[in-house]
Amino acid sequence: MSGRRYRLERVHAELTTERRTRWKIREDPLVSGIEYVYKVTDGNYGQRNAWEFLVRVPKARGGSIEVRPSVVPDVRVWEGLDRRALMFERATKGRYRGACYCKAALADCSGARTRLIARVDEKDRLPYWFRSLSARMRSKEAVRHTRGTDGNALVIIVPADDHQQMIALFLAAKAWVLKERFHFRD
Repeated sequence: MSGRRYRLERVHAELTTERRTRWKIREDPLVSGIEYVYKVTDGNYGQRNAWEFLVRVPKARGGSIEVRPSVVPDVRVWEGLDRRALMFERATKGRYRGACYCKAALADCSGARTRLIARVDEKDRLPYWFRSLSARMRSKEAVRHTRGTDGNALVIIVPADDHQQMIALFLAAKAWVLKERFHFRD
């Protein structure tokens, strides 16, 4: 790893536009809601640090919030990040109800997969810049009922309206991991 020390609080997002729109998520029907456009500066870098992010909040109460870059700095390892998204779901259990969570889904530097989803027992293997989020990490089954086999997935909880933190999590899980060539699983 480089000598750089990444910190989530160095990511600054400024809302530039808010508009009603419709978008497609996977093979689901069109989703309608509000798309927020943010101009983002990643203060962890002195140059090539200007991004633009879309945060898509569906009108439907139980819908997924999508966070994705629309403009990516011209850095080779970040090519294609504009086609990636981090999805935030609503927590439905206990004291987390009303908040959102995303799976700790790190980019795969090997290129074999698009992402690697961390399990609860792998929390200590995450990059150091995730340590400040440790108090907000839980198993998925602690925040939402699950019918699948992902109840042991590690999730990170954020307030439902904290777009700044959602964008910073995208950069931490995707851009910084790729830039540092962090290998989560060998």
